[in-house]
Amino acid sequence: MSSDLFVSYLRPDHSAQGTPNASSGDALAAQRDAVVRHLGRRGQLAAEFVETGSGADRPGLSRALDLCRREGATLLMAELGPSGEDPGFLRDLGHALRRHGLRFVAADRPEASELTLGIMAALVEAEDKLGVSRTPETMVRRREFYARFTAERRAKPVSPSAPVGSTGPRPLSENLGRGGALPRSRERAEDVAPILSEIRAAGALTLEQVANALNALGIPAARGNRWYPMQVTRIEKRLAAAR
Repeated sequence: MSSDLFVSYLRPDHSAQGTPNASSGDALAAQRDAVVRHLGRRGQLAAEFVETGSGADRPGLSRALDLCRREGATLLMAELGPSGEDPGFLRDLGHALRRHGLRFVAADRPEASELTLGIMAALVEAEDKLGVSRTPETMVRRREFYARFTAERRAKPVSPSAPVGSTGPRPLSENLGRGGALPRSRERAEDVAPILSEIRAAGALTLEQVANALNALGIPAARGNRWYPMQVTRIEKRLAAAR
């Protein structure tokens, strides 16, 4: 894969009806400026694609990924912006990039990568359930973790422990019979399962790596303390037993 060839993917501002806003042209111009600044001496731009769809319909992204595959280029977004809070977009993009062995960078979120997008999606979905507060300190730790995690995995690639694109364990409520409340320990396991699945799929192989990731991301353990390898083992055993 070329380390100095990029394909930019731009997303115009859309109204609630899915049509471009009046300021869309200004937004695209600002994104193009950000792409130029990001490239600097890092490399060259192979092509630019502007999204024409909305919601889950992303023809511009499909074309950008096709070119990245053909040219071995890195997908570059000038602004992850609000898309960084859209778990569907983050997960779909992360799985597509990992499936084809492609790299991703965002000029406004340098810590984000093809390895972290799925984890970011799982966190967005789980924060309320897990009672996680987004403090400035938490966000700093997460960004530092994402950058370190990406650098380590890119330097020493490993095969993911779960199939790329896997949605992880099925929800426990589908496996534990009809109706009835889940035991609290199993309910907790269900809440954490998507994050564990994404951490594993991104290349964390050991229990210690998974525990360190959960701590860095600010995910509280069952009793509000730190995660340790043994706790990860217990959670994964509960999930395996419920399948």
